[in-house]
Amino acid sequence: MRILVRKSNNSPLLLEEIEGTLEEIQEIIGGNMEIYPMSKGLFCIYNEDGKMKGLEKNFFHDYAGWILGTVIFVSDGGDEFKSLTDNQITFIKEYIGSPVVQ
Repeated sequence: MRILVRKSNNSPLLLEEIEGTLEEIQEIIGGNMEIYPMSKGLFCIYNEDGKMKGLEKNFFHDYAGWILGTVIFVSDGGDEFKSLTDNQITFIKEYIGSPVVQ
């Protein structure tokens, strides 16, 4: 599954391939996941305990405020997450204002 990962504010977006298991996602974000919709069919996943753990700011979301800690972006596949489309990657890059690196 093709995802974007961003470690913290001022970090580039990393284009990565993962299997997409719960355990793998939790390892990337460092704990239990919180899922927030970015736009139709696009989710941001981050550590639900980021504030309690004192994690760094990542990006400012227009409705949710500051998203903390490492985040991943995935596409909505109904019952499962799925790979991001090229259009979704472009949307995230422009929304975050960060380059994508591989």
